[in-house]
Amino acid sequence: MKKWLSFALASLFVSCAFAQTPSNIQPLLPYRGEDPSPLSGCYNGSACELNYHGGPVFEDAPTIYIVYYGSFTAKDKSIINTYFENLSGSQQEKINTRFSDSTGKYYPGTIKFDPAKDTYHDNYSEGKTLSDIQPVIAAAIKDKHLPNDTNGIYIGLTYQDVDYNGMCTEYCGYHGPSTTIVKGETIKYAFVGDPGRCPDSCSYEYLYGSKASPNDDIHADGSINIMWHESSESISDPEINVDSAWYSEVGYESMDLCAWLALNYKVDKNGNYYTILNKGHEYLTQMGFELDTKTRKGNVSGTCENVYKNIH
Repeated sequence: MKKWLSFALASLFVSCAFAQTPSNIQPLLPYRGEDPSPLSGCYNGSACELNYHGGPVFEDAPTIYIVYYGSFTAKDKSIINTYFENLSGSQQEKINTRFSDSTGKYYPGTIKFDPAKDTYHDNYSEGKTLSDIQPVIAAAIKDKHLPNDTNGIYIGLTYQDVDYNGMCTEYCGYHGPSTTIVKGETIKYAFVGDPGRCPDSCSYEYLYGSKASPNDDIHADGSINIMWHESSESISDPEINVDSAWYSEVGYESMDLCAWLALNYKVDKNGNYYTILNKGHEYLTQMGFELDTKTRKGNVSGTCENVYKNIH
């Protein structure tokens, strides 16, 4: 049974729309009133454990590529780009460094990202109704707006006016491997929908009652949370359902175990909530799952961690 199916069953979440959803993906389910501070366990009271299943992790620093699909403003892109420019080697990203694979190598806790060459703005080339982000990413690579990189993570963001199949109802984002973006290669990619389309389901700021988002931009601030979720899971389980690495007995990946959790947060002078401060920039992101040890044997316990200080 594929992990995606077990995950759906474990979440008691079945939809006829699954037939139109790309295969081999792992979704971030929309917020549905789960307790954001469970007394025990992780997301929805689940056990804080992962199992290693033999697949690869990113052993070398991946390059993050971003496709902005739709009417993202210069401000939107600047907020997101600044976050990823400063993520590499930060205390937040080091949460992922205890993940290893059968070669004995560990994720190094660093990424590569240069906004000048690793981003592309697509002005609705596929229209405003989409069911799959893969053709958008494929076109960006084919037309040489972005390089072909099997050690990269391609994140396709859609603006709030894009009607994307399953967004807000089935997921806020997802990640997976693709053998169709570039024929004959396994490209790691993610879809992230604009939380401004459904802030009550996919926006971290609104879920916690913040007056506004940290940078006063729900499109960018909300997307950053989902992007960190999906990029982290791409790092620890890049080839989900093809050659899977880290996931739990019920099908949760690392960031699923801490989805929508922020047991503590800071409040800035404007009354906006944030959980991390990176080089003077405030962001509100979910907690990240950190393994307690570096073993790959059995049920490996871990903890949902926040970083409350200047992380870089």
